Amino acid sequence: MEGNTDKINRLKEMIGQSRYLVCLMGVRVSSQCGCTNYRDEEDSYDIEAKYGYSPDELFNTTFFSVRPGQFYEFYRNDMINELGEIGDGMKNLQRLEENGKLKCIITRDIFSLAKRAGCRNVYELHGSVFNNYCQHCGKYYPLEYIRESKGVPKCEACGAMIRPGVSMVGEMVDNSVISRAADEVQKADTLLALGCNLKSSLADTFLRYFQGNKLILVNDQEHYADSKADFVIHAKPMDIMSELVL
Repeated sequence: MEGNTDKINRLKEMIGQSRYLVCLMGVRVSSQCGCTNYRDEEDSYDIEAKYGYSPDELFNTTFFSVRPGQFYEFYRNDMINELGEIGDGMKNLQRLEENGKLKCIITRDIFSLAKRAGCRNVYELHGSVFNNYCQHCGKYYPLEYIRESKGVPKCEACGAMIRPGVSMVGEMVDNSVISRAADEVQKADTLLALGCNLKSSLADTFLRYFQGNKLILVNDQEHYADSKADFVIHAKPMDIMSELVL
């Protein structure tokens, strides 16, 4: 981290000068925090060898409807077995929000990392594994109920199947959430892209709305689109955020 000291100081300065800071929090943050990443190439291969289906086939509404037992076997053992840890980097994001600097976080993370760190203004585009509901009566169920149930979890009130409150492969994301998140990006003078490249689905969706003057990128994987950013740090995003003295 020694080689990044000057860049960290510059990042702190840019954040301090911002009037409306919005953060796009990508999948590399989730991975660094220790969350399950079923799209990881090695994990994906292991899952397909284990179940005979790819993760994209398993984490799909059609598969959920037709083979709910096998879906929940995969979901329990390979999706929600590692929820990640909240470290100093995530806590510093919460501090930025608490002191009024960070206005919101926009993320496809389904493990509610930012909310678990105490952030309040979070747009979870793909929902959260912590929110589950009955498809028939809408009764809410916490994650513990899913984890502790045997086979297919059923509603205690009506006996219908419970569904995870996350967007599965092929499902449309709630347009109202996208619209509100886009409004936040449009108001931002500084956009902080953490743990995603600028051609990722997350960045590609929202960069078109950004009219500010500072686009900051912190990611540990170099990408040809990095040149679009005004300021770049190539390092693990949570390592950099944990080094910020706020």
